[in-house]
Amino acid sequence: MTAEKQICFGICLCQMIAILSGVSLLYLAVIVIIPSKNELAMGFRTTPIMCTTVEAIDLAREGKKKPDGEEDACSWTTCGEWCLSKGSGTCMQIRVMVRNNGSKVNFRDCVDISDQNCSALNVTNTRSYKCKQGECKDITGLFYCTKDVENNDCKEITPAFVCHNKRINPKGIQCLEKCKDPLKGVYFCKAGKCQGLEKARDYLTDCKRKCTNLEMRERNVIIFSRERLVATACTSMDSPDNITSASIEAVSSSPEWRDKRQAIFIFCSYVNKVNGKTTYDILTEDCFNATMGSTEELSNLKDYLQLLSLHQNLGNRSDWIIPPESSLRVMNNTQLRINPDGCVNTLRKECTAFFNTHAHDGSDGMTPDRYPCYFTDQSSEFVIGKFNPEMTATILLVASILPGCLFILACSCLFFCSKSVGVDDEGHLRVTLLQGGGAGAAKDPVQFDELL
Repeated sequence: MTAEKQICFGICLCQMIAILSGVSLLYLAVIVIIPSKNELAMGFRTTPIMCTTVEAIDLAREGKKKPDGEEDACSWTTCGEWCLSKGSGTCMQIRVMVRNNGSKVNFRDCVDISDQNCSALNVTNTRSYKCKQGECKDITGLFYCTKDVENNDCKEITPAFVCHNKRINPKGIQCLEKCKDPLKGVYFCKAGKCQGLEKARDYLTDCKRKCTNLEMRERNVIIFSRERLVATACTSMDSPDNITSASIEAVSSSPEWRDKRQAIFIFCSYVNKVNGKTTYDILTEDCFNATMGSTEELSNLKDYLQLLSLHQNLGNRSDWIIPPESSLRVMNNTQLRINPDGCVNTLRKECTAFFNTHAHDGSDGMTPDRYPCYFTDQSSEFVIGKFNPEMTATILLVASILPGCLFILACSCLFFCSKSVGVDDEGHLRVTLLQGGGAGAAKDPVQFDELL
């Protein structure tokens, strides 16, 4: 490569870097730098509290209207893909009850543990995926579909029903924008590919509800954890929280509980089993709604829905060992956003994953989603679901410094070239090293290859 080509290549490279880094700075300022700076400036507390979903509605799916008919122009969203095109696609709005964290309770030396996935799902109230409108392209689980003319609705029944000993049709139906064939009956689906159960046309008659044959004898601890039921017999329990430690220790030392004549009913968001040599310890966090009940009344129950009803009735007729969730409330009916802007720019279906763990409001009978959230004293209008100040600061620095340094470096090189590169009388580029500056000004231009 000749010296002149090297000079041209260097100038073109600097110009390209300057343009690309300048454009990058422009876009990053809008989608990263300014939002990150504002998020850090809002002073969100780094210690999370808890949120419970009380309402989740997609206004785009509902025709930009709320159920009561009020017009809503989608002035805010919980999460939208790509901030530069806000207002298009989904308009999911999630409202939450913000509360303090519940108590920690440790159950010691537990045996005969029953740990099952149970659900109070009411299929009538659950969401319908409209296959004729392309909503079934990503569905996964067990679904009951009706072959109606308008939508071809499919409702997920995975949490509450199981279909045993049913022959699955090996011929699958692929659902992309629309399903290849209409779906009718019970189907197993994975990422939009559905296979029908040949002898199952109705989930009520051909499938069995989960957790209808429970064994509650000789149990003195009943833990509800989202769609999970843990029943066991323990010899003691304790709490590291000062507020609840006295009441928990009083129950733990009572002969009625130790002799399994009474059982504690409690709801905990997080349950962790720790294996021992012959027994288990169960460590729980964010617990509330704890009350006592008779094991005689408990032992006759076989159905999960009856067990939930008993827990509710006990709370109405007896004292709370740990107060109910409502007593921990800080704010009610508050907006939830994934971040202050309510949008993300990763384009990796981050909002879809967020909705999967935050958008269940309990209207279909399932337990409402509960999760950590973050709030700021500067605003009571909303809370955010994700906050990592160290990561946000790192992204802010990288998005600012890297393209900024490249832009300054490229522009500096171009400025240096404008002062050190000239054109001789024959029209060739030559390095002049500031000797005369202008084109053709140097009688004896220094050759570039002579400098090497």
